[in-house]
Amino acid sequence: MTSETNVKAETGEEKEAQRSGIGKALETGFLVLTLMALSTYVEIYGPTLIDLKKTFDTDYEQVAVAVSGRSVGWFPGSIVAGFLVDKFSGYNHLLIAIGLDIAAAVTVAIPWSPNVTCMWILCFIGGFVEPFLNIATIRILFNIWREKSASFLMLIHLGYGIGSFMVPLYSNPFLADKVFQSSDVNRSYTTIESAASLTNRSTSSEKSSTKENSKVEYPYAISASIVVSVSIAFYFYQIRESRNKKIQSSNDIKLDTNGKDSTAGGNRSFKEMINPATCANGRFWYGSSILLLIVVYFGNNAGGDRMIGNFIRSYAIDHLGFSKDSASALNTTYWFTFSAGRLIFIFLARCLFVRILIIVESGGIAVSSVLLVLFADDSVLSFWILMQIFSFFSAAILPTGIAWTNYHIELTGLGMA
Repeated sequence: MTSETNVKAETGEEKEAQRSGIGKALETGFLVLTLMALSTYVEIYGPTLIDLKKTFDTDYEQVAVAVSGRSVGWFPGSIVAGFLVDKFSGYNHLLIAIGLDIAAAVTVAIPWSPNVTCMWILCFIGGFVEPFLNIATIRILFNIWREKSASFLMLIHLGYGIGSFMVPLYSNPFLADKVFQSSDVNRSYTTIESAASLTNRSTSSEKSSTKENSKVEYPYAISASIVVSVSIAFYFYQIRESRNKKIQSSNDIKLDTNGKDSTAGGNRSFKEMINPATCANGRFWYGSSILLLIVVYFGNNAGGDRMIGNFIRSYAIDHLGFSKDSASALNTTYWFTFSAGRLIFIFLARCLFVRILIIVESGGIAVSSVLLVLFADDSVLSFWILMQIFSFFSAAILPTGIAWTNYHIELTGLGMA
């Protein structure tokens, strides 16, 4: 009887472990979908930039300023998100769900903005909630896999590449076939009044044709639909977590990202949260130097990657004379290579130390950037090839940067911010 009972008990434990494994895999899958949804509303600007320029009847400078509202929103969003993730660690799923819904609302509203200023405000709001999604997602992943988080960190960021790869595919059918360039019209002006009048009529007709052919609001609506769909799952996860909160509160040990027991963020004072020494076992200058270095790293590498991702299609059309379909194909290939790069770096992360990996990626970005400047300014073939090389090496800079920081210090919510 005793042996039979033991066998049943072991079988029950195995089933429980299996269910737990399935639950972890499922929740990780939704985290991958979160990064995928994030990319659909962040990277939608790139393929649609020309159409937005014509929708608002302005130039690239004004549209770029409007899109920069997203980057401006990142600054306060990062601080607020880092504080909330540390202070209310049991509500990370809710933060993701609300953040996704806000992002969906501003995304669908952008092409309907009455002017560029309103677009800047909407981009600012979208940028403000973006750190909530990034930081809460990483914190949940650390809580699920703990000391095994490194590989899964690369995995969930693969979702970002997949989503970015999808955006040009569903955007291209709705974008304008005819691209009007103001520089072409400027060259056509003459001193003869009748010719100027004819050119003005032609300009008006071209702009009207561009706007009529463009249905730029549809790609934004598709992105918003994807984002809202993913948010639903996290409301259910938050309900589940709230139900289990009382049961788990007694043995809920929050591990830091190195797998060591640490005090829950809710028990830390605000001063402790913002103090770099908290992340570095009391070493203030060491913690400060690591955080400063990683800010410069992300500001340079990730900032350049964002710029190229947003302007690659517009640059290909306006400067190199690509057709709409060829430019969209280039944009799609860029993100396909980006996704492939993240997948490959998942395996490389198992073979190489993160200290080596970050040098390989940064070196590849530096070399490909210099080659782009030297050879791709007037060569279509060089532009195609070098863009893929740049995309490959820039694919894993975010997860690698996080892992490198985590190697040196404890990465708290504000640390991630």
